[in-house]
Amino acid sequence: MKKVIKKFIKSKKLQDNLRLIYNSLKTFNLNLLKDELSYRKNGLPDNFPFPSSDLIFTIIAIPWVSEYYKSGKLIYDEIISSLNKANIHLKENSNILDFGCGCGRLIRHFANESKFNLYGSDLNPKLINWCKENLHFGNFSTNNVLPPLNYPDNYFDFIYARSVFTHLSEIYQKQWINEIKRILKPNGLFYFTTHGNQTLSNLTQIEKTIFHEKGILEHNFFDEGDNKFSTYQSYKWTKENLISDFELLYFEEGKTWTHLTQDVYIIKKIN
Repeated sequence: MKKVIKKFIKSKKLQDNLRLIYNSLKTFNLNLLKDELSYRKNGLPDNFPFPSSDLIFTIIAIPWVSEYYKSGKLIYDEIISSLNKANIHLKENSNILDFGCGCGRLIRHFANESKFNLYGSDLNPKLINWCKENLHFGNFSTNNVLPPLNYPDNYFDFIYARSVFTHLSEIYQKQWINEIKRILKPNGLFYFTTHGNQTLSNLTQIEKTIFHEKGILEHNFFDEGDNKFSTYQSYKWTKENLISDFELLYFEEGKTWTHLTQDVYIIKKIN
């Protein structure tokens, strides 16, 4: 179904409407309905506001507030688990940037710690405006599809970009990794994810062959930064072409049997 939609329908609005219907029906079940009604009536467990269904769909391609919250918590827990596996513990008052923050799905869970200075940046002004109006624990700003960001040099202790580089081309990734390096403090950390070997099921056999030959493949149906623009890249390509100026502290390949299918990298800015 997804491949048919992508191949034959080029209108972004029509494709989004079809994805909304398809994904809503695909994910609906009685347990989801129970959680959905409870969250919409009583609010989310963290007591922060939740965005509208159309904003939620913009970031996760389904409209459910329950999945917005639970998937955000799942990914947050995975980030913390990866940091722990790498023996990394974020210090109190660390400056933390959620690069590609959307409407706060992840950063709201960092806010529960109440000990970090939190920042969020995203390409979509509608999502950032919602964050500014509703998530008062952080400092939010829009960014362009290419650098720079509006932050000083050597500012952040930790930056994370969950499913952001997955929607950027090789050229754009290289520009953004240089910008990340600029705004990280010496020894600052960058957590990011990519579409690796465990995410190739969406590709045709020809595309898989190109991926294995080149180490990177761009699936560019729409503009960069849109979640329908997908880039697939190998560990070898990423290590040699994207992060060679950093120290690689942690890598974990995605797992096909869990929600967390993307490859995980944690790298450190070298002094």
